[in-house]
Amino acid sequence: MMTLRKKLLLLLLATTLLAGCDGNTPLMDEVQNGEIEKAKVLIENIGDINERNNYGWTVLMHAARLGNVELLKLLVENGADVNAQDQDDWSALMRASLRGHTEAVRYLLSKGADVSFKDNTNTTALHWAALRGHKDVVLLLLDAGADFTLVNDRRWTPMKAAATEGENDIIMLLKRYGAKE
Repeated sequence: MMTLRKKLLLLLLATTLLAGCDGNTPLMDEVQNGEIEKAKVLIENIGDINERNNYGWTVLMHAARLGNVELLKLLVENGADVNAQDQDDWSALMRASLRGHTEAVRYLLSKGADVSFKDNTNTTALHWAALRGHKDVVLLLLDAGADFTLVNDRRWTPMKAAATEGENDIIMLLKRYGAKE
């Protein structure tokens, strides 16, 4: 009878051979499925926890996009780089901010995630949170020192991004922090 470890190793091999066009690793697939126990076993046998798929995503970016703090903790404790950026310069913090995952953002910031990173359009995590109306995330990012004066390629500050979507609470919050436009 096969042990769970052997089954997972066979699954790892099969998944690697049948990887889809995104090039996700088996660990990325398990993280996307929220399979913490399976992820733990794969982490024990992984060569590089910061391995990237065809788009430059790391497993931590997948966990951040989903807002799964338990998986974020597991990955960071095992060496995941909180400041890795993909081929479009997105970070895990940007992915969590875009989706409004307040606790994931809080955790990533506590582990040193850089609030100043800009993606390939010069858009920051603060721009994304403001645009999407995630007030609690905006507050966390501002408290962590995010620059509300940065202008992206669309010529938007975070306040302009919020105004575009009618996010008046966020506009008022940004003004309390000193934003003028």
